[in-house]
Amino acid sequence: IGAVRVIPFAMIQSVSCLAFFLAFAVAKSPAEPKGKKTVIVGTIQAIDPSGQRFEIRLEDRSIQSIHLDSSSKVYFVGFLETTEKKPKNGYGVKATCDPSGLVTTVSFTPPVGQPSMLGERRLSMPEQELFRQVDRDRSQSISYVEFSQYVYFSAKHGPDSFRKADIDGDGVLNLTEFISALAKVSWWRLSRKTPDDWFLEADKNHDRGLDVEEFKHICPSGNHVDNIFKRSDEDDSGYLSAEEITAYIRDVTHGKKKDTRQKKDTPRKSKVNEEGGSLPCR
Repeated sequence: IGAVRVIPFAMIQSVSCLAFFLAFAVAKSPAEPKGKKTVIVGTIQAIDPSGQRFEIRLEDRSIQSIHLDSSSKVYFVGFLETTEKKPKNGYGVKATCDPSGLVTTVSFTPPVGQPSMLGERRLSMPEQELFRQVDRDRSQSISYVEFSQYVYFSAKHGPDSFRKADIDGDGVLNLTEFISALAKVSWWRLSRKTPDDWFLEADKNHDRGLDVEEFKHICPSGNHVDNIFKRSDEDDSGYLSAEEITAYIRDVTHGKKKDTRQKKDTPRKSKVNEEGGSLPCR
């Protein structure tokens, strides 16, 4: 039997520690940074001959370069099925890009022009009547341009909202799709009830003031609701009165007007009116 070589314990311990630290380093080595995605919203200013690179004019009039590759997901929103699906100068763009300008997803939309809402009379119209008023070309459907001009326009959120509402993917909204899209438009939803009705529905604990959670019944705006609540809380009381809710709803349904009056120092109101007092309202 050959001689057995004895390895000192200290050497075994050293090798074990080295293996452990090497394994730990591999496991903890950071992945290659992918970079933060950014959202680009604007209008196509120029297209290179390949049709893959674009100069986008942003709302602040600056120019941003973006480009596509085979992994980019491209949507043409609001175009009829017979329309050539090819980007052109003047088209609207909403794109998600990495720091190099490589597009992850992009939506191209037709030029909208100047939005022109229908005025206060739209607030009392039923869905079918509003559909007829917005259908300017009498096509029995609502195009992206018509919806953007007369119902809801957002260069950032509009393309995704319209694409999701266009269930059959034909580039326009039929009456059923229009009604579904309309239900998600804030001015329409809030105009279906009076401000007092909205306030009473939201005031779950009947303390005559809405906290942020109660306000979400009126303003389901996700991550923005806290900021909207603070802007609406004009006296910084930490809750919204019926009067403040009325002002907020009117801002949404009629369009916010700049108040040029000088604010006066007013006493901080108590959360609950005197016993037997009526709800404040306009």
